[in-house]
Amino acid sequence: MQNIYLLLNSYVRCLMIDFSKAFDVVRHDVLGTKLAQLNLPLSVLQWIISFLNGRTQQVKHASSFSSFKPINMGIVQGSGLGPTLYIVMASELKPLSVINILSKFADDTTFLVPENTDIDISVEFEHFRNFWAKVNHMIMNLLKTKEIVFCRPSARSFLPSCLTGIERVVSAKLLVVTFCSN
Repeated sequence: MQNIYLLLNSYVRCLMIDFSKAFDVVRHDVLGTKLAQLNLPLSVLQWIISFLNGRTQQVKHASSFSSFKPINMGIVQGSGLGPTLYIVMASELKPLSVINILSKFADDTTFLVPENTDIDISVEFEHFRNFWAKVNHMIMNLLKTKEIVFCRPSARSFLPSCLTGIERVVSAKLLVVTFCSN
């Protein structure tokens, strides 16, 4: 139903949201709370918490080594479990409107808002930034967040105004696919 609704519009705005160091800044307490709400078997929950906790890191500069320091946040991006844990972290990130579409793939978040929507993209964006991101201690990278507007050729002169602080582009790469506004 949503896809058919998108066809009835002159344009669709696409916002590609970038969260700064998304895997690195995940707080273990926030993620633990979300995992606990999934009603996982206790042994699985304990195993995941054990996987996250007790990690240390050391820095080497030239031939000198620092002492080991505990890592108290972040998830291992290159691990098999890392992307799944990030998906759990972002599971509550949802649009305010049922008309607007949010697509998530690991830490890539893409948001589609048609011309005729009940909640404007600026309201949705502020909700993501000032509510979800703050509650979850995530930081949006506004310099890497981009907007592209897909529109019918006859509608090019009726483009909406840009979101404040977000660059509008005519093409953008998402994962390995390049999308163009035309």
